[in-house]
Amino acid sequence: MELASMSDVARAAGVSAATVSRALRGEPGVSDATRRYVTEVAERMRYAIARDASSLAGGRRYAVGVLTAEGGRGDLLAGAEAALRDAGYDVLLYVLRDRAAFFERLPPARRVDGLVALGVTLSADETGALAGLDVPLVEAGQDDPHDALRVAADHLVSLGHRDVALVLTEDADESYDDVLVAAGLATRPEWTLWSSPTVAGGEQAVEVLFDGGGRPPTAIVTAHAAVAIGVLLRLRRDGRDVPRDVSIVSLDDCELVRTVGVTAVEGAWRDRGARAATSLLTTLGVRAPDTAATVRSLVGGSVAVPGGRV
Repeated sequence: MELASMSDVARAAGVSAATVSRALRGEPGVSDATRRYVTEVAERMRYAIARDASSLAGGRRYAVGVLTAEGGRGDLLAGAEAALRDAGYDVLLYVLRDRAAFFERLPPARRVDGLVALGVTLSADETGALAGLDVPLVEAGQDDPHDALRVAADHLVSLGHRDVALVLTEDADESYDDVLVAAGLATRPEWTLWSSPTVAGGEQAVEVLFDGGGRPPTAIVTAHAAVAIGVLLRLRRDGRDVPRDVSIVSLDDCELVRTVGVTAVEGAWRDRGARAATSLLTTLGVRAPDTAATVRSLVGGSVAVPGGRV
């Protein structure tokens, strides 16, 4: 008989998976009545017994701790959670509201087989504290979305673009240029810029690209949504038509960037979370579900064929 998952127990009990996790592990935040009820449902479905037996037999807890910042990206978390649950792992979510308290108490201790940090920049001291748990750690920030750029580049090439500028965040490296070259796009040193992940950063990028006197690009690809919005606002303020004069593609597909009509690469952040989780599962010796080909292009309002450009 197929073993019940935490999601199965949650559906049967009419509560969230997080409530099931807290109830069965004796964590605070669950009433006594709910804890008793969830425990009864789990026992009836043989969930707790199966997990305890697995842990005793193989030294595994079949749970992964996911660290995220308050107000973090939901799509990043969704990608990691889906990959972990598909591999049979429960997810214990830790939102780092009080970082000092978290790293002093280290609540994941003896509860998880590994940790995934999503959109959280860990200090050396924090990384050292987590190392003391003696479980592997993967940070999503170590995976740059090159696949998303490949999708964007291929889409622009298919429309006839050859002169494409790239606006990266300050922590990115020059390997993104290699993606453009592989797609057949022209690259120039002045067309690869680094900016802060802000609207102002996007506006400043436009100033550099178009006020320098050289040949301007026909399209701009940004790594961050706020930068894409800044590029859009500055181009329009300068009297340039988007997308007839300049096309814009964002590698960040947050809801805001789509709301203002910027073409984005769908699934980039979800893919980033899934790849982080898959990397951890591989370290644990678990055959992870295939997370490839989750990134695909969106046709938005800010991309078109080059407007009369040769």
